[in-house]
Amino acid sequence: MKNILVKTALFANISESDLNKLLVCLQGRTLNYKKGEFIFVAGHTTPFVGIILSGTANIIKENLYADRMIISKLSEGDMFGETYACMGLKWVEVSIEALCDTQVLAIDVERIVASCPNTCTFHRQLNMNLLKILSGKNLQLNQKLFYLSHKTIRSRILAYLYDEANKHKSKSFEIPFNRNELSEYLCIDRSALSRELSNMKDEGLIDYNKNRFTLK
Repeated sequence: MKNILVKTALFANISESDLNKLLVCLQGRTLNYKKGEFIFVAGHTTPFVGIILSGTANIIKENLYADRMIISKLSEGDMFGETYACMGLKWVEVSIEALCDTQVLAIDVERIVASCPNTCTFHRQLNMNLLKILSGKNLQLNQKLFYLSHKTIRSRILAYLYDEANKHKSKSFEIPFNRNELSEYLCIDRSALSRELSNMKDEGLIDYNKNRFTLK
């Protein structure tokens, strides 16, 4: 577990020896979920700060008509639940579904933000890391709103693919979504997405094989 945690944003700039002390202070618990089980259920689960130790999961939002939208995909080392936990909400407003057998480290947010009686420097670093993560998540949500602001399917797809290319610093890259997940993430009908991707490929704008894309 520690070899994963030292690479996460929450524990950045904290030495392994300090991490051992910090984990005792945080009193985190390990939770295991089977494929298809829900880590969070919107309107029912009390929020906690979670870190994916193994496996993958989708953060999803459903409306009254059970239409799903994928907010983001979580993989090893990713953190979730911090916004709801910091806000002190009684219930979470999104669901998180395990895509395979998934292990999670669950931490009570009060253990993170409360003043440490020993005024440990590494606990102060932990709080700074949490603020950076919250700021980063806000930027990610703004980025998604930018995608959804595009009026046409093609412009929405290209906006997302251009950002992925910039992120990978390459015109060839892999995205974290399969077709169904991508359609839910970009709020595009699955068949309309596939049709537009095929048209863009025929026109020489892009090439792709499964979740690997190349911009021309």
